[in-house]
Amino acid sequence: MADETATDMEFFHIECDEVLDISSVAEFHARCLEALGTKQNLMLNASQVDRADTAALQVLGAFIQDANTRKQIVQWEAPSESLCQSAALLGLSEMLCLPIVMKSSH
Repeated sequence: MADETATDMEFFHIECDEVLDISSVAEFHARCLEALGTKQNLMLNASQVDRADTAALQVLGAFIQDANTRKQIVQWEAPSESLCQSAALLGLSEMLCLPIVMKSSH
């Protein structure tokens, strides 16, 4: 608890699964809607995301847009390189507020 600051406590935390794809997008969408309902600022922990498909990234995009409309802040907590690469390949990095990371070619 020593690492937890007052500002950390003002965020509703959402843990992203290892795989964000069409098979789990309905459950993830429900979690996002629940988070929006809290009216708190939102923290997405995507450090464990190993794979994200287009459907999941679309849900994330809509979620971030809805949060912005509601004046809720959305922040990423350690987004995985895999998630950042998937977003970059689809041209969604800016919309998702993710760093642009391209797959290395070695």
